[in-house]
Amino acid sequence: MHCDPGTFLIEEGRVSDRVIVLLEGEVTITTTDHQGNQQRLAVLHDGAMVGEMSWLEKRPAVADVVSSTPCKVLELDVAVLDELSQSEPVIAAEWQRLVAKKLAAQIQSQNAWIHRYEGPGEEIEPLRKVLVLFAELNEQDVATLARIGSLRRIQPGDILLQQGQDVPSIFLILAGEAEIFVDIDGLNKRVGSSRRGELLGELTLLNSEAQGATATVQSAGGMELLELNKTVLNRALQDNPSLAEHFFRSLSCMLSQRSRDQLLARQLASRSQGAERESDEGDELDLMQLGGINRAGQRFNSLCQKFQSGEGIQP
Repeated sequence: MHCDPGTFLIEEGRVSDRVIVLLEGEVTITTTDHQGNQQRLAVLHDGAMVGEMSWLEKRPAVADVVSSTPCKVLELDVAVLDELSQSEPVIAAEWQRLVAKKLAAQIQSQNAWIHRYEGPGEEIEPLRKVLVLFAELNEQDVATLARIGSLRRIQPGDILLQQGQDVPSIFLILAGEAEIFVDIDGLNKRVGSSRRGELLGELTLLNSEAQGATATVQSAGGMELLELNKTVLNRALQDNPSLAEHFFRSLSCMLSQRSRDQLLARQLASRSQGAERESDEGDELDLMQLGGINRAGQRFNSLCQKFQSGEGIQP
């Protein structure tokens, strides 16, 4: 599609029915603050992707995407993307990996300014949400992760990841809680916490150019973790397109949710938040959603039972 300057490609507060790749031109990304003012988040150029967050979460977009110059874009219908896993599993896996890498880069860019934000109403950012990962995985996927993973115990006060140092594995928290710290202008600032069911170190899996851990992770009370060596994990993902598609989609969903939460915690994306509040669909969880939550919980608990002993940290 060709569009003139000033064309709205994505509108904040509306669930998008398309993911858009910018082939030529420039677009501006803006979001609405709690006073109704537009705040610019980014200016994107050729090769950029937009609309994937609304597609992944089936929630209203958090920002307006408007063409700043004449643009040529590729529109991808979300219904077609959802069918890729059945029709083209190898392409679906590679597409989900690409989306996850894009969102990882977006989070790292967003972190560069969001952790410095000191406006009123600032909250400690809730990092990735429990059960998001397991909502996208099936029983076979969980069994594979259990087979290639190993149990890692962190004693109270120990550091799991040090900002800037190499990250050979990613970690799933089975029990306990992690505190997240980022060095900002020489100050060690606590920016969040991660709890049972959340991943640690996944940004380095998605960004091959990452210069070590993006934050320091430690635990005051100790943790039990499923450790997944990245070399072993990548080999399993290459050998199994279905697992790769599910795994990368779950990472994308977590990163999308984290990006949204960061904006909301800083009183941004107000039109998107208002649209969700006004939506009748947000009032009650339907039976399908409840079933998905229940299955995700069962998968996670099953994984915990495979690794945790009675002597370990109690969830």
